[in-house]
Amino acid sequence: MTNKSRILAKPAVRLLLCLGGLATPASAQSTDPHHPTVLGAGVNRANITNNIRGHYYSFMAGPGHVDVELAFKEMGVFGRPLPQHLNFDFWNADGVRLSHIEVLSQGSVARRHTDADLPARQRINLAVSTQWGAIKVGGYYEIELKGAVEAAAPPVGADVKPAESEPLARP
Repeated sequence: MTNKSRILAKPAVRLLLCLGGLATPASAQSTDPHHPTVLGAGVNRANITNNIRGHYYSFMAGPGHVDVELAFKEMGVFGRPLPQHLNFDFWNADGVRLSHIEVLSQGSVARRHTDADLPARQRINLAVSTQWGAIKVGGYYEIELKGAVEAAAPPVGADVKPAESEPLARP
């Protein structure tokens, strides 16, 4: 028996591993476009940086009127605001791009609104991505779904707080 298998054979260690697996949030954002996270009705929150391709979500909407509120606060660079944009791309289940919305922030929360009247119930996919660059950029964002939206899951990231960059010089 190897050391690793001896450690895992102990009941207390197995219990801790199981409890640790349960403690992870079930509704974290997905970085896999083929396995998006389900957005909940209400305010969904996350932080994103340009060291990943993007965050991917889906939700069921319609028939009826759907409102989507988008917000973005850039995290700055070395503790200073820097104009940055965040992309929100909406797609239908067939892969047809429905909308592209860019939200520009510099030091404060920037907001955009979009809405639609959907004739039938449908799955909407959403890709959130940052601008690319040689330095780390990104920030905090919110997606609020209202109206004819199926609440199949609780909102994502209820306890997420805005990320801030580290200052260049420390006092």
